[in-house]
Amino acid sequence: MWLTATAAAAQHPDVKKVLEKAVWTFSDDEGKTFALKSLEARPGQQTKVFARSEFDVEDPAAVGGVWVIPGEVLKQPTFTLNGKQVAGSLPEMLYRVMAIDPAKYLVKGNNVLLAVGTVANSGKDPVSVQIKPRLEIYPPHLVGIQTGPALGALGPDFFTVTCRTNIPATVTVAAKVLEPAGGEETSATSKRGYYHRLRVAVAKGTRKLSYTATSQCGEAKKVDGPLTVTMPDFDGGKLRFVAAGDSRSHPDRWAAVSAAIRKAAPELLIFSGDMVTNGRWDYQWDQEFFAPGRELLSTVPVYPAIGNHDANAPAYFELFYTPGEDGRRKHWSQAVGTVLLIGIDGAEDWSPASANAAWLEKVLAGSKEKFIFLVTHYPAFSSGRHGRYGERPMIQMRATVMPLLAKYKATALICGHDHDYERSEPPPDKGVTCIVSGGAGAPLGRKSGRASAGNPYSKVFASTLHYCLFEVNGDTCEMKALGLDGKPIDQKTFPARGE
Repeated sequence: MWLTATAAAAQHPDVKKVLEKAVWTFSDDEGKTFALKSLEARPGQQTKVFARSEFDVEDPAAVGGVWVIPGEVLKQPTFTLNGKQVAGSLPEMLYRVMAIDPAKYLVKGNNVLLAVGTVANSGKDPVSVQIKPRLEIYPPHLVGIQTGPALGALGPDFFTVTCRTNIPATVTVAAKVLEPAGGEETSATSKRGYYHRLRVAVAKGTRKLSYTATSQCGEAKKVDGPLTVTMPDFDGGKLRFVAAGDSRSHPDRWAAVSAAIRKAAPELLIFSGDMVTNGRWDYQWDQEFFAPGRELLSTVPVYPAIGNHDANAPAYFELFYTPGEDGRRKHWSQAVGTVLLIGIDGAEDWSPASANAAWLEKVLAGSKEKFIFLVTHYPAFSSGRHGRYGERPMIQMRATVMPLLAKYKATALICGHDHDYERSEPPPDKGVTCIVSGGAGAPLGRKSGRASAGNPYSKVFASTLHYCLFEVNGDTCEMKALGLDGKPIDQKTFPARGE
């Protein structure tokens, strides 16, 4: 069980539990009056619940707090406090524990809380409805980073950090250049809030740096770090990066895979999506991805492609920093030395006449790099279970993306979706090498019984936890698919484009 900073802080004796003694009343006229001291959910039905509570607050200028939502009682609950609907730190997310800024909602003295939701009773007898949400207020000295810090896209003269604090705070990232020796110190500070996205300038030519992330609320501070980062050579030297994907649902397995990746000492991590089971559930980003992978994610920059389980969640666009002006792009490209990296959301429209296809062709046509890798969640060819289905993203990978990659002599397509390792080698008129690397922790899949018909180009298939290590040196790129024991599952040498 991964314990978030919010959950850990809630166990602290200084946390104020505001609603512990609140008395609830109920309405049977859709919220017009609240005269009932109890409410029964009718058997075999969905019962709409309107509940009300009044409570006193001495100090509404609290620093930060969370609603602990009784999701096991009320389905799709909404809360209104003093006439204002209580919103989580991000809209459209689903919460078990919802971070709020109490100062925006509470008043000194009497406060009124309304809860509305439904209760399902599948039994044969009426069930008494028990509503017990909690409001926990955190004092400043409990400030800390709950999610992250995590590294995102970087360039010759900057690196990026994202994180989330457990109460509204500022975050200062301070960097010190370690190589070359005698380097400068720089820093950047975020605005007060829960989510923090920082771009920190460094001198060109920096090869190694350390950084700290300091969360601050008032005079209270907490320092994470120092953490060490190895910068890639943007001038075209050697490059060492890892590709992986599909870590969802099993944090312990992802923890093992991320630890193995960290030992491989990559300069970049290319991740092909499905980090969590359902990206709309806020807690899963901590529990399933960032907490078990913290040592890796805080020291190796992540270049992601969004997956279907990530569900276009608002949290995805706050917690990852992709190449581009605002760091929130789903389609991105960046040259790192002699390698062009491209990331796309394969679930969007990639038909031949689409704007996305035109964008991709422009990026490919303008590339002078020796190697091109495109990362997306959806494979063009797969012997796994998804290869049996006529999924639109996979059809469009074959119909549009692969021909474009072949036209401009790209190196490989890197993807996930099926939870296995597979390398497929279509003929030149069908595309380029297709690498499925979906073994970062999700439930492993087997080869489909119709694999040969669905994917006649398969060369190597393995159902095991793994990652792919790429080492670029001059005019060659060595790829090794490695199990957690460090033994190769597969390997291939890619020549430079045009070789």
